[in-house]
Amino acid sequence: MDLTTTLFLATDGLTNGAVYTLVGLSLVLVYTTTRVVNIAQGEYVTFGALTLASFIEGTLAPVVYVVGAGGAACLLLDLLRARADGRSPLRPLATYGAAGAVLAALAALAWRVPSPALQMLAALALVASLGPIVYRLTVEPNPGNSTVVLVIIGVGVSMIMHPLALLLWGADPRPVPPISEARLELAGVDIAAQSLFIMAFSLLAALALYLFFRCTLTGKALRAASVNREGAQYCGIPVVMAGRLSYFLAAALSGASGMLLAPLVTAHYEMGFVVGLKGFVGAAMGGLVNYPLSVAGVFIVGVLESFASFLSSSYRDALVFAMVIPILLWRNSRAGADLDEH
Repeated sequence: MDLTTTLFLATDGLTNGAVYTLVGLSLVLVYTTTRVVNIAQGEYVTFGALTLASFIEGTLAPVVYVVGAGGAACLLLDLLRARADGRSPLRPLATYGAAGAVLAALAALAWRVPSPALQMLAALALVASLGPIVYRLTVEPNPGNSTVVLVIIGVGVSMIMHPLALLLWGADPRPVPPISEARLELAGVDIAAQSLFIMAFSLLAALALYLFFRCTLTGKALRAASVNREGAQYCGIPVVMAGRLSYFLAAALSGASGMLLAPLVTAHYEMGFVVGLKGFVGAAMGGLVNYPLSVAGVFIVGVLESFASFLSSSYRDALVFAMVIPILLWRNSRAGADLDEH
């Protein structure tokens, strides 16, 4: 393997790792705030890519109907809860009405106005809105469920969203133009500008989330809600909104990942499942709680996948998923060492 080939594979691996970083960060974000291992996180990648593809084609993205139906169901549940608690229904009506109006306006503009920036914004807003809807309908009704039950819920959501994407968009792949057609040459390696956009966005997102949880009052409140839900509630932290916000941000990150990845692989209904699994493998290196270590893990996964596809493309995915075994053994040994120290 010569130097040019090595650099090419390394660049390709870093691009893959940058895509997996956004999904891995989504998993870490949800787990650190709700203690839920969101298996369905990869499906938001699919919805983000296909929603953007629909707007680019000049059609109204069918996810609008999903968000509308899900939002109506959530509104009904919140109204019933407000009635049971003796609270006024005006607040949920105003909140859902304002959110629905904004999303409807964005979707209509993206459908009629051929602006790439507006189309990406509308697609991101719609896909991000799916996050709190899923949380409200699945996790929020009984947040005290065991970890096993929550994992099963995540698997169930994935089993619903995966065929739903097929039903809404069909099986045909849909092309998505890149942000820029420019290409750069570095040490004899041709690099697409789209790859650089993916890397830059992923690193900025990782840094932003790290600073958000370390330096902002809202981020600290989210962390407190995950450590002790009842204690956080007694301190005045709205734990319900903490869960919805974490799912919203996680869906936005994964949706952005799908929109950035689509120009490289075309958008299709199966693209998010494997991306989600590989993001989980990398995030597991950080124990789903450590942002810097999880970012390092997903980049290792991306580079390993690139070199494995060159050496033996048939076993590429198998080699990547086999990383789970040494990662779990390592995490288990670290946990045991921490217990011995205490």
